[in-house]
Amino acid sequence: MRLLALPVGALLAVAIAGILLASSPPPPSQGRRDHALGEGRPLRRGCGPLPSPLPMDRAGASGAAVLSQRRCRHLYRHTAPCGPLGRLRGGDEGEEGQSAPAEEPVEEIKTEGADPQAAEAAKVKGNDAYKRRDFPKAIERYTEAIQLDPENPVYLNNRAAVYLAQDNLDDAEVDVRKAIQLEKCKPMVDQDDKALGRSYLRMGSIHHKRGNFSGAIYWFKNSIVEHTFPETSMKLRESEKALKEQKAKEYINPELSAEAKQRGNKLFRDGDIQGALVEYTEAIKRNPEDPKAWNNRAACHQKLYELREGINDAEKAVKLDPKYVKGWSRLGQMYFGNQQLDKSKQAFEKMNELEPGNEDAKKGIDMVNRALQNTGGGGQGATQAEVEQRVRSDPEAIQILSDPAVQQVLKDLQANPGSAQQYMQDAVMGPKLKKLIDIGVIQTSRRA
Repeated sequence: MRLLALPVGALLAVAIAGILLASSPPPPSQGRRDHALGEGRPLRRGCGPLPSPLPMDRAGASGAAVLSQRRCRHLYRHTAPCGPLGRLRGGDEGEEGQSAPAEEPVEEIKTEGADPQAAEAAKVKGNDAYKRRDFPKAIERYTEAIQLDPENPVYLNNRAAVYLAQDNLDDAEVDVRKAIQLEKCKPMVDQDDKALGRSYLRMGSIHHKRGNFSGAIYWFKNSIVEHTFPETSMKLRESEKALKEQKAKEYINPELSAEAKQRGNKLFRDGDIQGALVEYTEAIKRNPEDPKAWNNRAACHQKLYELREGINDAEKAVKLDPKYVKGWSRLGQMYFGNQQLDKSKQAFEKMNELEPGNEDAKKGIDMVNRALQNTGGGGQGATQAEVEQRVRSDPEAIQILSDPAVQQVLKDLQANPGSAQQYMQDAVMGPKLKKLIDIGVIQTSRRA
């Protein structure tokens, strides 16, 4: 037997295009502020109390916090109080629309005897101790710096970082809130966006560690508005992912899942496939570990000719329960409908392995074998257009064709078809070439 490699330039272009489409970035945002807050508003500048710790169900992009009016301590030469900050919004106000309770007055800071130079020297020693992870010594030095220059919010922020590293979240929050108060009570021209952004970033980290992910999102977004630190976007994504998972877990209820599945079954029998799809989706959300719910939704996708979605659901079903015979049956049917004959045959063979003599498994294998014979053994005899279509619909084939080593082998086969036997015996390359033969990228022929 010799192997004749079809021209693969077009196939590689198809594979590369598929990858580029899958990895293309979303359109750019409308601006940093919109990207950071969506429909919400950033924290307004001005001296006043910070919102109380945001409750888990009302904080962040979907909650609201109210800053009450108050006069700030005149730490600097203010001749008028910093005005009210109004309502802070990270999104909609929430159902209650209640104001956060007012905080206790900020301690009056005594500036007599301040020594900024000595404070800076103490901070440097604190930084060195922090880098050595000598946290008690770092706290001692930062506390010394705060006492020497109590108007500098940097020292409070640094000490908060140590508390955060020790998981002492309460003391960390006290220091960060004081740091924000100090920065916001400065004249507008003297306020440091970077320092304020760092404080908001640290406050977000505190809320994330507490499991208040919506509150963390709120603070991270406000940090981005003030200053873009490299780690903020990453932390924001982590909190958003954690919040999504938290809400999904809170939504889980196996009893309600079973009820939704029963409603879906009735709708499916009555021919309302779209309605059944909705109910099965609800069943999955309520109990994502139920393979039957996934398999039932796959059946809906099959009826609606949504083969890719159906394959994803059927694959999830057999992943949850590898011994689920009906799941393998559904998966074999979906693969067959999507012209993935080799995978279809494997699914029916797995079904037969679990239940030897299963009639449906036998019929499925026979069906695939007939299809393979009609195409000359899988992809054999297929036109180039048919092969390209198979490549587009097969992520595994796209991945194989994108491998530089495979591309080199295909070139070698075109120049020297006799080298096929050697490549086919290779433990790594052999299975990949077998896949390409099955879908018709490589055409085989026998000598007369």
